[in-house]
This record gives sequence, C-alpha cells and structure tokens, in this order.
Amino acid sequence: MAQMKTEGASHYDIQKERRENQAALWRSHQVPVVKGDAVKLEDVPSRRTRRGVYKGPEGESISVLMDASVHEISPGVTTTAHRHSWDAIMFVIGGSGTTEIGGQRIEFKPWDTIHIPAWEWHRHTNTGGKDVRYFTWSMEPMLEWFGLAYLEDAGDEAPSTLPPPPTSKAAAALVETDDPYVRRLQRLIGNDQEAGSRRLHTAWDDVTQRVSPRGARSSFLVDSSLGYQTSGLTAVMHEIAPGLWQARHRHGGEAHLFVVSGNGHTKVDEEPQYWTSGDLVVVDHWCWHQHCNDDPDKTARVIRVHSTFGDIVDALLDPVPTLEEDPVRDRPDLSGLVWPDPNDDRPEA
Repeated sequence: MAQMKTEGASHYDIQKERRENQAALWRSHQVPVVKGDAVKLEDVPSRRTRRGVYKGPEGESISVLMDASVHEISPGVTTTAHRHSWDAIMFVIGGSGTTEIGGQRIEFKPWDTIHIPAWEWHRHTNTGGKDVRYFTWSMEPMLEWFGLAYLEDAGDEAPSTLPPPPTSKAAAALVETDDPYVRRLQRLIGNDQEAGSRRLHTAWDDVTQRVSPRGARSSFLVDSSLGYQTSGLTAVMHEIAPGLWQARHRHGGEAHLFVVSGNGHTKVDEEPQYWTSGDLVVVDHWCWHQHCNDDPDKTARVIRVHSTFGDIVDALLDPVPTLEEDPVRDRPDLSGLVWPDPNDDRPEA
C-alpha cells in the first residue's frame, strides 16, 4: 500500500513539496548536449538488438517528458514483436530493412522516418549486409508519470496475427440514442476509423527541403500536415548551410535535436554548447537558443523533435506566447547561396 502523508500537513504543504521535488528532479538532469560517444551501447538479447539510452529513465540522463535512444540490429536479424501505450518516431541512421506495423510492412533506407502509433504491434528486420542503426523518440516518461505506460511483448509472433489495438465500441442498444455519452462514444469511434488511413512512413527520397524564414533549409518528416496522427510529436530535418546559422528564438516544451551530420554549436541562453555527428542537443522549455554550423565547407543536418502538443499547449498557456523570436530576426543572407546536394553525407543502404 502506498505510504500516506497527511498528519500535520495541509493539502497546500503536500502539493507545494511535490511541485518543488519535481522541479528539482527536472533541473538535476538537465544536460544541454548528450555526447554520442559517451552513450553506452548495451546488448538487449530479449529483443535481439543493441540499445544506447541518450535520454530517459533507463539511462543516466533521465526525463519526465520525452526519451531518446539509439538502436542497432545485426544483418539477418528480426526483433521480437511488441507494442506499447505510447507512440514513437524512428529515424534510420544507416542500413536497410523492414518494419512491420500491424499488417503493414514498410521498407526503409538511411534517413527514412517511421511513426509507430500507440498500441500497434511492430517489429524490425535487417535485410541488408550492414548493421541497421536507428534513433527513436517517445513520450513514455510522461505516460509513466500519469500511470498510463504499458508494454507488451509477443516474441516471434507476426504482428499481422496479433490482436488489434483497443478501439471504442458501442452496444447495439446505443446506436439509436442521442445523448452526451453516446455523442462522445461516436466521436471516439470516428477517430478510431480515421486512424486506419494515418501515415506511417516518410521516405527521404520524397522529401523536398525548403528555405525557412529562420535562415535554414527544412522540411517536416512527421507532422499532422503530412497525414500523421501522433501524441504531439513532430519531427523536422533542418539543414544549416556551411558557416551559417539559424535565427535566435525560444518556445514552450522540450526539444531534442539529433545531429545527423556536421559540426557546430547551439547557443542556449547565450552559452555555446558544441556538438558533432551522433550527439543529441536538448533544449529546455523557454530557453533562448540558436543553432550554428561551424564547418565552412559542409552542411550540418539535425533532426528536431518537439513535444509541445501543438494547439493544446497554446490553449493551456494562452495568453502566454508559445513562440518568441528576436524583434530583429538574426538570420543570414541566403541570396545567391547554392545549397549542397541534399544527399551529401547520406550513407549507402
């Protein structure tokens, strides 16, 4: 039975202490850059993979919001099938293979992005001759905090043969009624039906990078505007031209930036944090930050994953702004710039 703490303490005292402890826990694990070469890759025989935790409860740098890990699969190996109550974004760093999600099989190559919805059975297979290496992000820490994190493993069962995700269902007697309960039920049933057409895969070969007002070239990899349905996660590939930078800004919610290629630094509240390929930059809530490419010859590429919950956060914080930029936007002059080939530094499958 959970320990009760009521004697001599008001609800105010208990609530205040809980908030202070949570903030102290968050601050104690704030790390602006997790160095890739410091992340230990551990054997995971239970899934026939190797895994290194950048950010999350299983690693040294914990989070109460979003986790980040790198995974490896040897040639010819298929992982076990499992599912969980949180969704995840998977970015392929190298190698080629397939991912099975429910009854759908997706082929992937380097720099492809896959969204794994909550409660969908999935497994991965390395079909090439090199190690498959991919990075993942999820909201597992937050769901665990809410008591809603569940994980189920099915061993070598094929995802297509396993029970489907839970869905909303109505008893026959409710079909003809119209009251607030039934209207909610029908809305949720409709949401489940729409999920059948959601997008799961963005092939890098189909991505068109465009120059943004902040002075970089970028494109969504996972976002509702592309047909994805996530729990608030979005993923963007940013390309920063040689020797240039992005405009300084800040926003609500934690952001993770995985350095796909290149060398540079991010100014976090004016303190430079240096990064290179394989590192993870962690930008805390409402910190001023600016990403800079220190290489005069090569483009820097970073995957940015947000956990802002979009419109919900805007509504919760209104009238507090959730995005702020310098009044005079510090962006480089890109007129006449010839961007390098978008496939520069992309590994072969």
